[in-house]
Amino acid sequence: MQDTGSGAAPEGPAAVEPAKAGPADGAKRDLRRQVAARRGGTGPPPGAGPGAGPAAADRRRAAAGAEITRRVLALPELVTAACVAAFVGLPGEPSTRPLLDALRARGTRVLLPAVREDLDLDFRAFTGILVPGALGTREPPPAAPAVGLAAADVVLVPAVAVDAHGRRLGRGGGSYDRALRRARSGTPFVALVDDLAIVDEVPVDAHDLSVSVIVTPTRVLRRPV
Repeated sequence: MQDTGSGAAPEGPAAVEPAKAGPADGAKRDLRRQVAARRGGTGPPPGAGPGAGPAAADRRRAAAGAEITRRVLALPELVTAACVAAFVGLPGEPSTRPLLDALRARGTRVLLPAVREDLDLDFRAFTGILVPGALGTREPPPAAPAVGLAAADVVLVPAVAVDAHGRRLGRGGGSYDRALRRARSGTPFVALVDDLAIVDEVPVDAHDLSVSVIVTPTRVLRRPV
């Protein structure tokens, strides 16, 4: 991928997702363990300042969320998007709430996932209210309007790991791989991750879908065309 930005680095992994076994399953499990170990052994990122407790981690996550928000809002794909599907970052992932609020403030319709019992995703309109969802997620309340993913002009997705070719590793349930197939053909998929999620190569199966853009707190990467 082409790197279109740089800066200082923070920390965190990616969203909800068990799916049917594929040839790459073993390699995927190994990579999830490697990324988790990478995070567990890194400690505070360089330049994060003193302190390694929860308050310091919260400050780093907030700062990372602010940087991701700035970079995402500047993406050409977002400038003209009337409707954006996004997600609420889980603990350990970049904070996305500032981005959700900023999108709504500029008049963009925001859709957020709600996890179904079969681990597929429904999408609902975000009006500023979030309630607890399955597997530790937060989502719009059940009364919020349900909207098909085909309405989204851009889809922002989480990831445990991504590589320079846009190959994405989820949490293992296949939630996003199923949901993304309901997006319109040609819709840009953008992964929002921390810098530790970027790896040399992500193993994939035939059903796995790739992203075209990766945004971290320090840079924007685009898949080669």
